[in-house]
Amino acid sequence: MVDRAHAEDLLRRATGDAGMSFRAGQWEAIDQLVNRHGRMLVVQRTGWGKSMVYFVSTRLLRDAGSGPAVIVSPLLALMRNQIEAAERLGLRPATINSSNREEWGRIAQSLRADEIDLLLISPERLANDGFVEDVLLPIAGRIALLVVDEAHCISDWGHDFRPDYRRIVGVIRQIPDNVAVLATTATANRRVVDDIRAQLGARLLIQRGPLVRDTLKLQVLRMPGAASRLAWLADRMDELPISKTRETQPQKDMENSVHQCRNLDGTFAVDRASVLAGPVLLIDDVVDSGWTLSVAASLLREAGSGPVFPFALASASPE
Repeated sequence: MVDRAHAEDLLRRATGDAGMSFRAGQWEAIDQLVNRHGRMLVVQRTGWGKSMVYFVSTRLLRDAGSGPAVIVSPLLALMRNQIEAAERLGLRPATINSSNREEWGRIAQSLRADEIDLLLISPERLANDGFVEDVLLPIAGRIALLVVDEAHCISDWGHDFRPDYRRIVGVIRQIPDNVAVLATTATANRRVVDDIRAQLGARLLIQRGPLVRDTLKLQVLRMPGAASRLAWLADRMDELPISKTRETQPQKDMENSVHQCRNLDGTFAVDRASVLAGPVLLIDDVVDSGWTLSVAASLLREAGSGPVFPFALASASPE
């Protein structure tokens, strides 16, 4: 049995903070995964440290002689900074996505040789027969931990529902009971949680924390139409410092639809030199581009911006 003190030492190593301690619920989740090989849905706010739960758990499981972890995430580009924390734990991560096809064979061979500790994939990889046969099946019997990031996508009630997440449910139903499963999200109301539990089974434990962030402030301005919104923005543009962002070719190829993209890595780019430390007003053309706003906001914060405030110019439906 792994004790809390040892797990907390790993947390400090991963964060580089000698005074760091677990937030409420982090150790309980790790204990459930590592010591009890349980299955959990963790609904906690952005910044709570969900990635620390699965990285520390992976390190503990690997130290105990268990197999690798598989992390399914729709936003691989956003995990780059998290991978640095995993590497500080001595973990050997790898990812298979559409941008590194030339490395697939080497990664598959390393996985079979037990030289990789955690594999990161997008849910769309599960729709690729070659990936399933050449990469997943050879290690299926050794997987110690399966992580489903952005787990609200499992539910068709989720606001970012992606059909390939349905394949994850099939995988989870077929893996042995002693394989730990962690589903994480910051976006799940009670209906979504109930839907996920119905799909993943009654033994799924639910951990739900407060989703309110002290640094997040919301203000709503009700305006009669798109013209009014544009006029309000035009009146205030001169008061706002501007940080430059640009669309990359993958974003243009997507035609603004996440469902048309095989992998999201490298979709957006931020001109770091132009990012200011103060608040950022993030402007998009339609109100339901939650995915676009989330990705761009995360990249801006990573580049050193202050709080990001989304602003939609128009609704998706006719007015």
